[in-house]
Amino acid sequence: MQEETVKLQQKFVSDLKPGKPWSISTQSEIFRTISDLLLVGFSVRHAVQFCEVLYRHQMTDLRWINEQLHAGYTVSQTFEPFVDDQIGLQLRLAEEHGQLTQSLGQVSRLLQTAYQRHQKIKRLLQYPLILVVILGVIITGMKLVILPQIEMLAATNQPHTKNWWWSLAIVPMILISICVYQGIRQQPILKRVEQTAQIPIIGPIVKAYYGYYFLATLTIMFEGGLGFQEILLTLRQAKTTTLLYQLGGKLETALAAGQPLPKVIMQFHFLPHELEMLFQSGKPQTDLVKELKALTELYYQRLTDRLETMMTWIQPLSFVLIGGVIIGAYASLFLPMYHTIGGL
Repeated sequence: MQEETVKLQQKFVSDLKPGKPWSISTQSEIFRTISDLLLVGFSVRHAVQFCEVLYRHQMTDLRWINEQLHAGYTVSQTFEPFVDDQIGLQLRLAEEHGQLTQSLGQVSRLLQTAYQRHQKIKRLLQYPLILVVILGVIITGMKLVILPQIEMLAATNQPHTKNWWWSLAIVPMILISICVYQGIRQQPILKRVEQTAQIPIIGPIVKAYYGYYFLATLTIMFEGGLGFQEILLTLRQAKTTTLLYQLGGKLETALAAGQPLPKVIMQFHFLPHELEMLFQSGKPQTDLVKELKALTELYYQRLTDRLETMMTWIQPLSFVLIGGVIIGAYASLFLPMYHTIGGL
């Protein structure tokens, strides 16, 4: 009955959604500010009210959040319309187990990392994109202006044969890439994360990102005094579209079939394999929580290091790709031109 009441409240809050979800940078800044204010003794409502002064563009949303808090809704319910399901679930779990301040700081740090990654990628791709635009203008001008004039000078009645070999190679690759992307995107989130975690280059980043997310959530629940079976029951109360709900279902089914927990964890590529040793150690829960906190910090550092490594490869790979496009475009442009000139 209590679970049904919570779901009805969540639906009611979602129905009253006053605006669109916040950007990653906005979420990161607001959550970091609230976390800092809670650490110095502010109440949640007072912290949200103070944010109304700092974030003028989100004043209407923050004022609405404060009104819902005053009406008796929880923090996770009031923030739900403005964040994605994964962040909303982490907030709800932290709130239920008294770790809201810590969780807000972790959420802010994770969102800030994602935002900085997006900004760095944009900056790194600016110069290659400018080169692509200039190249497109040059090739288009040559095809529309220079090549027709040369063809007019050619004393031949033979029709010019278009060179379409480059399009026959590129178009299927683009179509295949779009189909693969759409196929992965339409999968349930657990299967999607599992598939992307096995892709070269981006796979290690996906594993570090979701490994950190899972460890942060697991630490919150263990600090709240929950055992593993209670954690699984808690995860099954989340939205069905969330990663933790689907993962909890898989873990629960495997454990019910008699499989040991460490072996079940090893079946998922994105879960930290260090958990196998932690759960086999048989240490008290207080020691387990300390080691989980240390492992969470290690995975966050690993995430940032892998993102930095990926950034160093973006420009060289983009230049290699542009070089291939230049060679293909010039071949398709000048081979017919040489053929035409040969007829003069």
